[in-house]
Amino acid sequence: MCIRDSQRRVHGDISRDSIEVANNGSTAVYYEWRKIHHDSSFQMTTSDKEERFLCHHDKNVLKPGETRRFYFSFISQIPGVFSENWILYSEPKTVQPLRPILLTGNALVEDEHISWRDELESLLNVKQRDTLVRETINDIVERVKTPTPPLPDLNDPEVCKREFEQRNERYHLWYTSSVIVWFRDLEAELYDYLRISKAQQYWDMNVDYLKDLIQSVKDDFVRPCFERKFNEYFEFAKQKPVVRSHMYDYFRDQLIAALNTCLLYTSDAADDLLCVDLGGRRIIQKK
Repeated sequence: MCIRDSQRRVHGDISRDSIEVANNGSTAVYYEWRKIHHDSSFQMTTSDKEERFLCHHDKNVLKPGETRRFYFSFISQIPGVFSENWILYSEPKTVQPLRPILLTGNALVEDEHISWRDELESLLNVKQRDTLVRETINDIVERVKTPTPPLPDLNDPEVCKREFEQRNERYHLWYTSSVIVWFRDLEAELYDYLRISKAQQYWDMNVDYLKDLIQSVKDDFVRPCFERKFNEYFEFAKQKPVVRSHMYDYFRDQLIAALNTCLLYTSDAADDLLCVDLGGRRIIQKK
């Protein structure tokens, strides 16, 4: 038997259920419904002695051939799930013992914050949808992102100069063709010694790459040789080339200006003068 409180709010409403009992014998039976008490029950505590289940007409006489319906009521002032065991005692006793019946009652309370809960759920759904949209867009962008630009053409002197000085700016290294040739030779020697495959051979002009290759040399006699070469080239690269000096441009301009002021003679003038070409090419004597 199950008795369920159909009201959403607990405030004294009563729920009912029933069971039917028949006397099929030839003797009147005196009966009494009794609740079975348990010492340990998760519903009942020392502060909770409320009677929640009630049997109507709990004791009387059931005549031979009579059928009677017994009603049980459930009421609770607090929400929860409650149950009790009841048994029908009779005198005289029945041929077969009667089994106890289990009464179960559910008391529910109305959610007073249902509107706030609905609003919160709606807000969370919107946030979840926005997050899903952002993740989808980011995933699409990742898949169609701009392809990686091609590697710079380091065989071009101007490109090589730019990459070398930018990547080694913290060391204040200067590009010269001689420095690059020396470092390239050192790079090839390291590749050959370390047996690095062609697919892995790429120097982006950062000298730290060469330093790391040298540190990977395990031989304590070979590694210092590579280090000595590297340090020599490194120190030379720290010297600013003369052609990159501002004074170089100044003196070059002054020299060109001085040369432009010198008197130059044509071949026709050479025929008229006793001697020409102070530069020492030839001296022509007029006969």
